[in-house]
Amino acid sequence: MSIQIPEYLNNAQPLATTAAARAGCDGSAVCETKLACGGQCENCQTNVQYPCLTVCEDTCQQGCQVNCQSTCESTCQTTGQSGCHVSCEVTCMTGCQVTCEDACENFCQNCQGSSCQYCMSCMSCQSSCEDCQTICETSCQNCQGASCQTCQTACERATQTVVQYQWRFNEVTASSNTVDKVVRGIWSGFVGGREVLCAACNGRLWELEQNEDGSWEKTNAGTLDTTEDVCMFGFSEKLYLLNGSEYKVWDGETLENVVGYVPLIMVSVDPATGSGTTLEGINKLTASRRVQFNTDGTTTVFQLPETGIASVTSAKNVATGAALAISSSDTTNGKVTLSEAPAEGANSIEITYAASADYASEVRAMRYAELYNGAQDTRVFIYGDGSNKALYSDIDTNGEPRADYFPDLNVAHVGDANTPITAMIRHYNRLLAFKLDSTWSIYYGSITLADGILTAGFYISPVNRSVGNCAPGQAVLVENRPRTLDGRSVMEWKPTSSSGNINGDERNAQRISQKVDATIRTFDLETAKTYYDKYKHEYYVIGDNGNALVQNTTADAWYTYTNFAAWCLINYKDELYFGTRDGELRHFSDTYFADNGEAIDAYWESGAMDFTEDFRRKYSAMLWVGIKPEDNGYLSVSAETDHKTDFAEYDFDSVASGEVPEMTRLKLKAKKFTYYKLILSNNTADKTATVVSVDIRVRGTGYVR
Repeated sequence: MSIQIPEYLNNAQPLATTAAARAGCDGSAVCETKLACGGQCENCQTNVQYPCLTVCEDTCQQGCQVNCQSTCESTCQTTGQSGCHVSCEVTCMTGCQVTCEDACENFCQNCQGSSCQYCMSCMSCQSSCEDCQTICETSCQNCQGASCQTCQTACERATQTVVQYQWRFNEVTASSNTVDKVVRGIWSGFVGGREVLCAACNGRLWELEQNEDGSWEKTNAGTLDTTEDVCMFGFSEKLYLLNGSEYKVWDGETLENVVGYVPLIMVSVDPATGSGTTLEGINKLTASRRVQFNTDGTTTVFQLPETGIASVTSAKNVATGAALAISSSDTTNGKVTLSEAPAEGANSIEITYAASADYASEVRAMRYAELYNGAQDTRVFIYGDGSNKALYSDIDTNGEPRADYFPDLNVAHVGDANTPITAMIRHYNRLLAFKLDSTWSIYYGSITLADGILTAGFYISPVNRSVGNCAPGQAVLVENRPRTLDGRSVMEWKPTSSSGNINGDERNAQRISQKVDATIRTFDLETAKTYYDKYKHEYYVIGDNGNALVQNTTADAWYTYTNFAAWCLINYKDELYFGTRDGELRHFSDTYFADNGEAIDAYWESGAMDFTEDFRRKYSAMLWVGIKPEDNGYLSVSAETDHKTDFAEYDFDSVASGEVPEMTRLKLKAKKFTYYKLILSNNTADKTATVVSVDIRVRGTGYVR
């Protein structure tokens, strides 16, 4: 199933097919004379017009047909071979069709401007292939002798198609000025009350949607920097994005920079002195802030809490929301003069202004995010600027949690400043923060300020002083247990207390990758990607070398993938998808027997078995294999010993359907061996096999000398 969507799908135009429209090329001598088998219409490629392309295709196909017929008649009369005419004509038509398709494709690749909308006419090339298929089905039925083989080969060549199941972002972008094709991030969740699937690739955020008939549609949601990985998280029915240089938000309609909540930093301000009661902290995301003044009914000049400001934005009546006219503003001294004195009242007017300092770059420099606030997820912790600090968001004066409000004092310094935070993950009611060489616990508490106000606080304590995480942003929960990459190992963090909390216990980090030590040492874990597929219970470690280690947690079994192009993975509607380094979105499913049309070299090795008697020679003549009933089953079974290697193959197409496995006896002789290695393999593009059990019959024959 192909889910590629050509660009013209979004801007299709009616095609010009009238005789008048074709008149521009009919009189061209080049078009008339150059259209033979193997030729091309040079004038049509130069004069980029749809009528020329149509004439070029039609004339080429007609010329090919005439030439093929005359050539084959002459050849077959000379040779006198049975079936020669059919074979020759099919082969010739196949070659002609390839030439016509190439000319059409070259035109569409090189077209510019409004003419590109007519590239839909290239689809007419496919109709000739359908004609080829009809010819083959009709003619090859009656052929005889050796010519049948030639006829069949030509027909297969003419009608062969490739089934693909990937989404090619790099082929459907809205413009061609971006160069990075890696899918930098994938996210699924609810935005604006609807479930969406989004991907960051090629300088854009794409919204992807699958229709009921299985086809896919894409929408360009907006531009962003995709030269680095993009972290996406949902908050308050919006999608937020971090990439180390930008902080953006998408509400389902518009993708834009996060402007930042304007905090009410002070209330009950004295107009004469600018002093009052501190309320909210300033927001790092914006230089703007609000203050509310008490008024006496006569004062028109209001002293702001700050001097040397950048600008005065507005003034309004708090009760009515009506704007108040500003007569003048003194940015140096921080004074605002209103045209009329407001009525007397407490916190009756509000003035918004912008300070000269802007700290938004501190927020935009962060690369990763994690949600946490004790028992609830109302705060956003962002990190990943290469330092040991994390910034966390806050709630506004109305009690609403916000992802666009990072007060200047909401900074958590984790451990010493010499090593950066590499990952954070929520676990129970704690937030685990990982560094290159240590692990820390962040937990929620309350702080009583000097003025008696009770406010939220976050406390940091060490968990492990030697084990941490080396892969930025790659801490994941696997069956509610955090996993990190440390050194050349996969570490699993297991609680030792009855409460389940990880807190202050140096013994809770356990290495779980012992079985694959040799393989994992070939990975650069500092650049690796990790993911947990909760539906199939599989944990992925993906290296930048195109290899992947996968652990099935149910069976506690590890296996490897080679040529694995995944860069990021996502579960969407219970199915696994992954974005590739080449700008594709691929579907990962058990329903596919092949990898994008290519056979998968799948095998399982038992390891060297001595059957508890390494001092004896042995003999084995048969084994039993239990196979799950399924169509298109195939399995190759071989035995490798320290003496010789033998093998047997069995086709399981005949295995009956049902739920009960079927046992099959295989005669596989192995003589005079001490060690025995069983190998199960499959290297086909259309067959599979599920092995549920293997029993080997072995008897001793003597002692090793």
